[in-house]
Amino acid sequence: MDLDRSLFGDGPYPITGPLAILARVAFLGALIAIVVAVFLPRELLPQFVRSHYLQHFAAFYVAGLLGLAASPRTPVMTTAARLTVFVTLLEASHLLAGARLAPLIDNWIADLGGLAAALVPIWVAHFRRRFETAEDQ
Repeated sequence: MDLDRSLFGDGPYPITGPLAILARVAFLGALIAIVVAVFLPRELLPQFVRSHYLQHFAAFYVAGLLGLAASPRTPVMTTAARLTVFVTLLEASHLLAGARLAPLIDNWIADLGGLAAALVPIWVAHFRRRFETAEDQ
């Protein structure tokens, strides 16, 4: 089958295609933005929602989606595990600065909630495909 460089084509898309590279750059940019946002003072950050936890949720929801797009050949569980380690290390780094544990756990849960919101639909779709019959295909 020939390589299909269109966005919604049926053929396999090349791993070095412009959209694949853009997905990797966007994912790296999201991770850098999250790290920068974590260490900047709160007054310097744009407040796009009123809830601090919704900001954590949204940041890692986007990071989860971009992580899936950036690594299409990587299993979803591997992407989830890598991002979970990233989230855990990022939140734990606040302990070195003397932060209290309870708010960090709340932030960590909001982060993992965003990741779950991005990744769980992929797992559910995979689970549902296991029930397809020969007539459905």
